[in-house]
Amino acid sequence: MKRLFALLLTPLFALSLAAQTDTLQGHWFCREQGVHLYLNLQEEALMVPRYEFLGPVNGYMRGNISDTWFLTSFKRREEGVWTLRLSNDSGADTQEVRVTLQPNRALLLKTLGTNYIRRAVRRKWEYLPTEMNFELIP
Repeated sequence: MKRLFALLLTPLFALSLAAQTDTLQGHWFCREQGVHLYLNLQEEALMVPRYEFLGPVNGYMRGNISDTWFLTSFKRREEGVWTLRLSNDSGADTQEVRVTLQPNRALLLKTLGTNYIRRAVRRKWEYLPTEMNFELIP
């Protein structure tokens, strides 16, 4: 009987582990660029500072960039890989990025298509690199 019970619980335990790795939640920081990435792909639960009137969102990016970028949609591509669609606070620019979860819970962010994420440097626009490494902030 114990063996049967263990056999029945094993698939459930495996499913719960898969569900845990299927979600992406946390605060990541790219030290090289000074950019913060906040994600909760399980539910809209994040409030964006200065944009509380919009209500909770799934994610946003801010820091040493020209605008706050909001996560407008996302899709899981495969285990540990998501495609995110970000829009700046004015809605004028959108950017698709692919994020890949690394074994150490860091994220590799890679822009897809033309890169629109930029910042002002000495009164000129400078685009961020097409690949950035983000480390998880506890």
